[in-house]
Parts: sequence; structure tokens; C-alpha cells
Amino acid sequence: MREPRDPDWPKILELANLAVDHVPGAPLQTQWLEHRRAFRGSRVHHVAECGGEVVGYAAIERGTGDPEATYRVFVVTNWAERLDVAERLWERVADELSNAGVRMAWLREYASDQPLIAFVRAKGFEIREEYEHDGELLVTLTREFSGSARAV
Repeated sequence: MREPRDPDWPKILELANLAVDHVPGAPLQTQWLEHRRAFRGSRVHHVAECGGEVVGYAAIERGTGDPEATYRVFVVTNWAERLDVAERLWERVADELSNAGVRMAWLREYASDQPLIAFVRAKGFEIREEYEHDGELLVTLTREFSGSARAV
């Protein structure tokens, strides 16, 4: 695991698009990438490599004005082929959340992204909200932690 470098971002976007290739146009993906690169606040992110190729991405982010001390979680990989990578990424995310003293973490995903949703539910996340955006159903998943949040 290491921090992402500029040449990694196209591969990270490709992996993110794999998860939503069934969503027509998936217009949020390019926006998603730009937000990851330009995020202002506390962030820790990592890429996983195999044979010198980026095969996964994970991050935790907390907005600067977040009084609730919640962290958004991202885990991106090829869910059809790389569950081992997902596990390695999750271990890193869990360590980062623990180190940050997080009280709650959350994800927002397309409801149709079942492999990711099943994975994070197995890690203790629960669906808290479902809503529609541009004709697609999205879900917010959350998990409580016992920490008292500190800046990452």
C-alpha cells in the first residue's frame, strides 16, 4: 500500500467505473474523481498494487466543518476479481479509522453496487437511508465506532 501519485488517478477512475458500468452514463464518476483529488479537509488515502499495477484504492475523508466527527469511506477495486485486495484495503481503512478515533463512518453508493454493499455490510455497516438521484436508487451506509474523533 502507498499513497496515490498523479499517474494513478486514471486507473483509480477505471476501477470506480467498473462498479457502476451498469448505470447508464454514470455521470457522477468523473465528478467523484475530481472531488477525491481536490478534497479539502482531513484525508488519508492509499492504493494497492499488484505487479506494479494499481488494483485498488481506499480512503477516509472528513470535511473541515464536520461537527459530528464522521468520516466518509471509499473502497474501490474490481469486485469480480479482487476480493483479496478489498480485504487488504479494508484492513488499512479500519486501521486509519481507529487511529483517527472515529465515532461514525459512512458510504454513499448506488444500490445496484451489490458486491461493495455486501462487503461493507459484512464489516458492520448498515443501510441508513435510500433515496433516488437522477433516476437511480442510492443508499447511505453507516457504522458506529467507539472512538472520539481526532484530526487525521
